[in-house]
Amino acid sequence: MEKTLQELLKEAIEMEEKGYKFYQEAGKKAKDNVVRRTFDFLANNEILHIESIKGFYNTLKDRGELPSIELEDKKRQRMKNLSIFSRGIKELNEKIKPNDDDRKACEFAMEFENNGYKYYEEMLKEAKNENLIKLLKFLLQEEKEHYESIMNLHTYITDSANWYMYEEGAFPQG
Repeated sequence: MEKTLQELLKEAIEMEEKGYKFYQEAGKKAKDNVVRRTFDFLANNEILHIESIKGFYNTLKDRGELPSIELEDKKRQRMKNLSIFSRGIKELNEKIKPNDDDRKACEFAMEFENNGYKYYEEMLKEAKNENLIKLLKFLLQEEKEHYESIMNLHTYITDSANWYMYEEGAFPQG
C-alpha cells in the first residue's frame, strides 16, 4: 500500500520530534560545553522543522492544499547562531578531554541526520507540488548542515589537535 502525503508528513513530524528529544537529552548529558551547546542548538532547529512540517500537514488536512512557505529569513537568522565552533572554543583553557559518551552521541546523531536526509530525498523524488518541493529542499539542506556540524563536533572531540590546527589555519610547513 502506498502512503499518502499526509502519512508521509506525519512520519516526518515524528522523525523530527525524535531528533528534538535526542538532541535535548544528549545536550543535558554532554560532558563538554561545546557538545552541550551544539546539541542544544540542534534541538532548537528541530523545533523549526516540526513547526514547518506541521504547518504543511495541518493546511493539507484542513484545506486539502499545501501552503506557501517562507523559510529563508528564519534560516539566515539561525545560521548566525551556528558559529559555535568559531566562538567559545577559544574560551577553553585546556585541551578537550574526549568523552566516550559524547563521541557516541555524535556518531548516533550523524547516523540520525543521514537517515533523515535519505527520507526527505525519497519524498522529494515523488513530490509534484512546488511548495512541498521547496519544503523538502529546505529540510534536505538542514539535514546536510546538521550532519556537517556534528561531523565537525565529532572531529573536535576525537582529534582536537588537528581540529584546532585546521580551525586556526595553522598547518605545518614542510
